[in-house]
Amino acid sequence: MQHSSLTLPDTREATLQLLKDYGALEQGHFLLASGRHSAFYVNKTRLVEWPHVVDAMIRNRLPQLADLGGIDVVLSPAMGGVPVGQQVGLVLQAKTIYSERGPDNAMLLKRGFEVRPGERVLLVEDVITTGGTLAELRGFIEGRGGVIAGVFALVNRSGLPAWQGVPLVSCLEIEFPTYAPDEVPPELAAVPVTKPGTKQQGSDA
Repeated sequence: MQHSSLTLPDTREATLQLLKDYGALEQGHFLLASGRHSAFYVNKTRLVEWPHVVDAMIRNRLPQLADLGGIDVVLSPAMGGVPVGQQVGLVLQAKTIYSERGPDNAMLLKRGFEVRPGERVLLVEDVITTGGTLAELRGFIEGRGGVIAGVFALVNRSGLPAWQGVPLVSCLEIEFPTYAPDEVPPELAAVPVTKPGTKQQGSDA
């Protein structure tokens, strides 16, 4: 697929079509990491299989990234956010690191990675829905004296233009209904449930 001069979609229909073109939109009955249910799942790995496409998407958002001010560190959570974070760091020419989960499932900086006091950090996710993982990252960054400059997501499922008062830059915006376990419609409940992704329940990005 050739998208070297890709223009990002500006309608729901065009966004859905782009996701379908790359096999990144799945339909069924999904139990998301947040514990909520959905009839749709954005399989971002189908997008990151094509780095030149992700690169074109990121470069389309350079003006919005520039509006965030200087970025000292690009930080993404392992594993899903890492490929996107690496490409954002390459485009911004910024130090790029990632966090990992420890034995107690808490997000940690390992491998000698660190955030120093006063450094401006861009949080990068592949898909943001509730932002639970980002909240963990925010806690330990600010605890180290770092400053959250903004959030970048390849796909924004939250339906919101910002995250917890922090500027949010995204390449694709698409919102699907999600349901609490006791709110699942009968027609969806009749479909066998699948739990995609690698995050533990309660930590949906």
